[in-house]
Amino acid sequence: MFFKDVIGQSEVKERLLRSVNENRVSHALLFLGSEGSGNLPLALAFAQYLVCENKNADDSCGKCPGCIKMKKLVHPDVTFSFPVTTREKLKNPKSVDFISDWRKAVLANPYLNYNEWITELDSENKQGNISVDESADILSRLSLKSVEAPYKIVVIWLAEKMNAPAANKLLKIIEEPPEQTFFFLVAENYEQILPTILSRTQLVKVKKIIDEDMASSLMQIHSLSRESAQKIAHRAGGNYLEAIHLIHHHDEEQNENKRFLEWMRACLKMNLKSINDITQEFAGTSREKQKLFLQNSLHILRECLMINYADRSMVRLEGEELDSFKKFSTFVNGKNAERFIDEFNQAHFHLERNANSKILFADLSLKVNSLLHIK
Repeated sequence: MFFKDVIGQSEVKERLLRSVNENRVSHALLFLGSEGSGNLPLALAFAQYLVCENKNADDSCGKCPGCIKMKKLVHPDVTFSFPVTTREKLKNPKSVDFISDWRKAVLANPYLNYNEWITELDSENKQGNISVDESADILSRLSLKSVEAPYKIVVIWLAEKMNAPAANKLLKIIEEPPEQTFFFLVAENYEQILPTILSRTQLVKVKKIIDEDMASSLMQIHSLSRESAQKIAHRAGGNYLEAIHLIHHHDEEQNENKRFLEWMRACLKMNLKSINDITQEFAGTSREKQKLFLQNSLHILRECLMINYADRSMVRLEGEELDSFKKFSTFVNGKNAERFIDEFNQAHFHLERNANSKILFADLSLKVNSLLHIK
């Protein structure tokens, strides 16, 4: 991965390059950024730059053996850890068991997110995590000498998915790694990372992609007109994955939004038959799709607040969709908005912990009914 292939993020790129030029690369970096911001591509580009044998001033050469292997994610001195799930014949899974699948997924889309990866694993609603067995495997990898590069680099993608035993097992080596060994932790949720891990890393804050950089990339990569690219960039809100979703799944997103409105109408009227039908429909989808629906619902609630209280330029909905949500937005106000968001976040939290989806959505529907009547 080249720095030039990472969308925007010029300030972060300059900071990383300067740390190499000044020989001040921290032994443990935390690339923290929201979904679609490019934190994983930045970590990969920096790893490639470090192992590059003929560095340019602003990027790796792309031609040396180190770059060629990094472009395929097969460099022997750069290893990867990421969330995995159990399988019928694999009770203690580690990243190495899924590395071919992960390489394929990341090479196809370096902006890969957790939900896409779990779907790729076909995990049957199991939650992915980084376990203590993975930490033991990392320690085993680091016990070996570097093969080609002057460094050994460990990239831990979605570090917030490390459970407590896994994180605790790595504390000492992250704080005092072997010479010329670097940890690149990539994460989206700061609050979910153990404080003991946070205190041992240097933060690399990866901001959302600005609209100008997003639109330019969409024009170049996807051959969109400037007008279309600017509209999508505005709606994506700095999330490249969302921009790609808008390009390829516009009809699907509209269907999800219509389903949300149908659910809200059923809750408002306390139509128990409709609520039961919708709840059954939700329960029949995968757990990851249920979580995505709740995330989209939170996005809609945010848009409703923007319609009611913010400048029009901050609203990302357009056309008929905007008209539909203008009507619903009258039910989202300063008195109930915080509770709406809290209830949907709580539902998402409990889904992640394998709550019964039928009970969860039925309970949430009753709470929504109460909130919709707060004026």
